[in-house]
Amino acid sequence: MSEHPIAALRKKLQNGGLLEKTPFKCWSKVIILLLIVGTLLFAHITLPLGWSIAMLVVTGLFSTTLAMTGHEGIHSSACNSRAGNLSLSAIAFPLFSGMSMVYWREKHNVGHHSFPNVVDKDPDIHGWPIAFSSVDYERSGRILRFFQKNLQGFYFWPLTFLAGHSMRFEGIRFLVKHPFTASKKTRFNRVWLLDCSMIVLHFFLWLVVPILAGITWWMVLGFYGILWAFVGLFLSMIFIVGHTAQPIIYGVNENWRLQIETGRRIKMGPIGRFFFVGLDYQIEHHLFPSASHFSLPKIAPSVKKYAEENGWNYQELGFFKALWISTVYLNKAWKMAPLEKLTAKPVNQ
Repeated sequence: MSEHPIAALRKKLQNGGLLEKTPFKCWSKVIILLLIVGTLLFAHITLPLGWSIAMLVVTGLFSTTLAMTGHEGIHSSACNSRAGNLSLSAIAFPLFSGMSMVYWREKHNVGHHSFPNVVDKDPDIHGWPIAFSSVDYERSGRILRFFQKNLQGFYFWPLTFLAGHSMRFEGIRFLVKHPFTASKKTRFNRVWLLDCSMIVLHFFLWLVVPILAGITWWMVLGFYGILWAFVGLFLSMIFIVGHTAQPIIYGVNENWRLQIETGRRIKMGPIGRFFFVGLDYQIEHHLFPSASHFSLPKIAPSVKKYAEENGWNYQELGFFKALWISTVYLNKAWKMAPLEKLTAKPVNQ
């Protein structure tokens, strides 16, 4: 058997200690974020309504970052033990954000990571009502086609305010269906039970406890709805710049090239990296999903050199440029036909 395409690169990174887990750093970040978000939530309760409304954007930003630390646990990139990664995932996803970690693993790890930007394989490029390529447009009805052709570019960002709530709903629906679709041995496994329990506890802590404490129900629901709407916006900003406007293809060929050329490295400073939780290094994360996000900045130069040596396009852009390119692409995505396969090296934007 021939050597794995990235075996030499992996060995180099291992010898440099760059694939080792960083549990202390990951848990420290989670604890710091819990303290920050907890302080902000307390401020929302105690400060006048005007100040509370003004703080929602900041609270939403830190809440997004805390929620996305669960992404580390799902990829087993935070801790050396399964229990450690599962605990981190459970705190950040179902308990704090109400998002199912079982659903996220199926959608993100199994679907997206295995087939980034591959038609009918990657769930991230098929999201109603948005057309990410001409494939979605051709499969839509007349009314939806009108929206995708004429309005999608204008309404995409307003729709992202629903993304956080939508992911929560899809996760709960996935958990409800799981006992009826999974094999007998996995229908009611411990992770599923933990996921369900933490989501129930999430709603109890976020909605029931404040009402029992004397806050009016409409203020509780309003705050919850608006806060997680901002989380949806920030999540969309993080994820859209990673793959949008990169090649969409029909089939998988040269898988390791696929992981590189369908992703994008976002250039930003240490503050931006704190909030992105490693997703600014989308290419490195796809090649080494179990690597700690604290190690990705040191891994990046070797990956870039590896891509260039193989003649593959390693794209890196500033955040706002990537955001603009992705938005412009969505305005015309309805007519963008996927490639049959990855072709010659494209021009770096």
